[in-house]
Amino acid sequence: MSDSLSHPVIAIFPWGDVIEEFLDPIGLTLDDFVQRMTGGWLFGYAAALRYAGWKPIIVAASEQIERPQHFVHAGSQTSIWLVPGRRVVAGKSPAMHSVRRWLATPMREFREVMERECCRAIMIQEYEYTRFDLLVRLAAQLRIPAYATFQGGDRTLSWVEKRVRKFSMKACAGLIIASSAERARVEQVYRHSHPEIARISNPLDCDEWRAIPRATARNLLGLSSEVFIAIEHCRIDIWRKGLDVLIDAWSSSRDGKLVIIGSGQDREAFTHMLSEHNVSNVQWIDGYTTDRQLIRNWLSAADVYVMASRVEGMPVAPLEAMACGLAVIATDAQGLPDILSEGENSGGILVPRENATALAAAIDRVRSSAELREKLGRAARVRVESAFSIPAVGNALRIFLG
Repeated sequence: MSDSLSHPVIAIFPWGDVIEEFLDPIGLTLDDFVQRMTGGWLFGYAAALRYAGWKPIIVAASEQIERPQHFVHAGSQTSIWLVPGRRVVAGKSPAMHSVRRWLATPMREFREVMERECCRAIMIQEYEYTRFDLLVRLAAQLRIPAYATFQGGDRTLSWVEKRVRKFSMKACAGLIIASSAERARVEQVYRHSHPEIARISNPLDCDEWRAIPRATARNLLGLSSEVFIAIEHCRIDIWRKGLDVLIDAWSSSRDGKLVIIGSGQDREAFTHMLSEHNVSNVQWIDGYTTDRQLIRNWLSAADVYVMASRVEGMPVAPLEAMACGLAVIATDAQGLPDILSEGENSGGILVPRENATALAAAIDRVRSSAELREKLGRAARVRVESAFSIPAVGNALRIFLG
């Protein structure tokens, strides 16, 4: 029996007109993507689909190649197909921008890859996105189902998309939405046209994300055993990630160290922000790292994970911290209340968005009680294993995809 029959092939289409839209802001190259990048939504989903009995492949466009090219991801052995593509620069008319994005999508090349790989289904990252409309129609032409996931895109960007999207929703086989707020929005906006909605979380490899002893981690990183450490690893996007709120909250503290790991489009503005606040107890490690062990060391060494986001979808970063037994303080931005659905019993403390005072108070509370930190950390690990592990998500996908 061929592999495509024993393990049906599902094509995962990540967000972006081209893959560089994701890679460039965090300072990664195509080679980084293929050879060194692991985890995140994309490779986590590939692992969960494989657990569910599928053979996942990743299909995307790239502005750096001239013909379709096949790669094998070093960390997971997942096939990656890249086809030539281009970015579409936004103009004055949102409707015309949508039309140009539809026209720029390399549908012929996408179809050739899917026929070559004998794909039996499509998984699309983000349904409020122009490519969703075209991929759903391609799936219909190939007589295979198309599914789509939510990762934060919750706005139809033009009237022409809004009109087309309702038909695309009707043709879609199913949506995977972990966020309760987003499920409510979809049910209201598309109440006569949305397909079946599954509440399936983003997956995480809980075997990979497991803490090493705190003392060992601190010794490896050259950290004092006494200092209180709060940490976040994220894209440097000041408004979405609420980094201004986080720095305001932390500025009132003179006890401990805040460590931020990551890079992004706002790195220059964030440099200026840190200089203006003159906070000596903030350490920013500027750069997106593909070294997962380094991130695990920092998460193992820290006392609390802090997210001050204004906007989220269903982030993976706090799940990595929770898997390492780290207490979490997070805002009530979309997706985070679903991760911490039982509050402290889920391993974390929720605070209102854009409220530096409430965030600072939660940090002080966790800092003052080692017992609370340990309790939250244990609950966090249990929560991730039960709801977000590869087996948990894989089993849910197996049932939903059939």
